[in-house]
Amino acid sequence: MVAVVASAGGVEALSEFVSLLPADFPAAVLVLLHIPPAGPSVLPRILGRASKLPARHPKDGDRLAGGVITVAPPDRHLVVADGQVRLLTNARENGHRPSADVLLRSVAQDFGARGAGIVLSGSMDDGAAGLRALRVASGFALVQDPKQAAFPGMPQAAIDEADPQYVGPVAALTEHLCNWLARLPDDPEEADPPEPVPAPKSPTPLTCPECGGTLFDHDVFGAERLRCRVGHTFSLDGLALGKQEVVEKALWAAVVALDEQADLSRRIIARLSASGRTSQVARYREDIAVIEQRASVLLGLIHELVERASISDEEEASDGE
Repeated sequence: MVAVVASAGGVEALSEFVSLLPADFPAAVLVLLHIPPAGPSVLPRILGRASKLPARHPKDGDRLAGGVITVAPPDRHLVVADGQVRLLTNARENGHRPSADVLLRSVAQDFGARGAGIVLSGSMDDGAAGLRALRVASGFALVQDPKQAAFPGMPQAAIDEADPQYVGPVAALTEHLCNWLARLPDDPEEADPPEPVPAPKSPTPLTCPECGGTLFDHDVFGAERLRCRVGHTFSLDGLALGKQEVVEKALWAAVVALDEQADLSRRIIARLSASGRTSQVARYREDIAVIEQRASVLLGLIHELVERASISDEEEASDGE
């Protein structure tokens, strides 16, 4: 079993990777790319044109097949269990569904030493904890050289967390993968892949940006994460990004409330003017001026927040050039 995960800049890297797989590639290949939850994905068509192997979106319960590229569909976690593909609507991890960590962990648990994981171009650190799980399960871990990735954040996080057996350009990854598959015994000794040892869950003062629930310190295969009661899971960087989105939503809600407050004051002014009671009109006009000034400050904060996020994305992209 081979699981290949990517995010920003990943279409090019995935296309190159699958184009180098031989027509008689013996392993099942699972591909995961972070994509918007709404709308269809054309990734199977793109990879099918680039590869000698067929590529498809699966149905829940499909049997795994060697020499077939199975692509995670939008808004579903892709996992493997008992030789089958499962599509799950479980809670997002690091804001993603499908999540690279979820897929790679399932490969570690279902295939152990006969599973391989590959992390390609992408932002943030989804996939790092999952690749660590594969290493703990004696699987084969490979990572694209961050210096050659369009976005180096995801490969670098995987290197830091998982200590992969090989880091290099995409072409070399396929060569090492094929060599690893050739060395696997045809009739391996049966051994159960390791199960994660649940550690005591310690509550933190932090709350989940997805549902507002308490976040608990969570440890799976040695990777430290924060997880809420219903399963939303975050790295520290992922949680910081989630909180940034919460702050922006709160600021927009405050702008809306101020805009409505100003509109109410204008309605009151119109009513007072129509009835000839103009003594209080000046006060409401002053209220409107104050409200508009406060809304302007909040809009400036939103602009600064978005600009800082954009600069961070541009800096990460430039690091990969």
